Amino acid sequence: MSATEPSCIVHQFQRFAALTGTEQQLLSQLEQDPRSYDPDQEMAAAGGDANKFFTLRSGWACSIRTLADGQRQILDIFLPGQILGLREISFNRNLSEIRTLTDVVACPFPRQRLTEVFDQAPRLTDLFFLIMAREQSMLIERVINIGRRNAAERLAHFLVEIQTRLAIRSLAFTLPMNQTQIADTLSLSSVHVSRTFKQLREMGFVENQNGEIEIIDLDGLIDFSGFDRSYLEFNSDWARPS
Repeated sequence: MSATEPSCIVHQFQRFAALTGTEQQLLSQLEQDPRSYDPDQEMAAAGGDANKFFTLRSGWACSIRTLADGQRQILDIFLPGQILGLREISFNRNLSEIRTLTDVVACPFPRQRLTEVFDQAPRLTDLFFLIMAREQSMLIERVINIGRRNAAERLAHFLVEIQTRLAIRSLAFTLPMNQTQIADTLSLSSVHVSRTFKQLREMGFVENQNGEIEIIDLDGLIDFSGFDRSYLEFNSDWARPS
């Protein structure tokens, strides 16, 4: 990574706390081996050796569990700046597959590199815990979304979550997922996803054209889906000072 190119992982961590120059440098070193991946390319295989993580420089990726009958459940949607594979940190084998959703640039690094980073900057350990806790809260919310909301509420909640995680002011954004991938995220059929998008359009909440999403009524979408952004927020007050 060039000296002038911003580090996505540093930007991600700075959302939790201000970083010292040393901390920024250590995190940037996790982005030293960028590799390009095509859309719908496997980055890590389920059952493969869980011996590395990835920092996501650009593009979108996801983690997937595939059942014996071929059904798939998308567990996580990864956006630039995230570290991929943290959920497998205590296992020798990957429990889930990591696959790209778009063109991706990611930097693999061995697990032991994290230990070296923590030894040199112990406060980053605290911030890693915060990040892992936030990812866990997103997974828990997805379980609730799938288990307790109807199809329209699920899709509405998912769209608000993505717009919130993108941290953009605009209510228009690109969702680089086809109907099958959205269905695998929300435990619906692709046909049901199409019908549900139509329902949300008719309710005046969103417009959707070939993956280009425009939220017309954000407040209405939030109320309809029961979205509470607190599970995406974080408190770093307990972390040790820099």
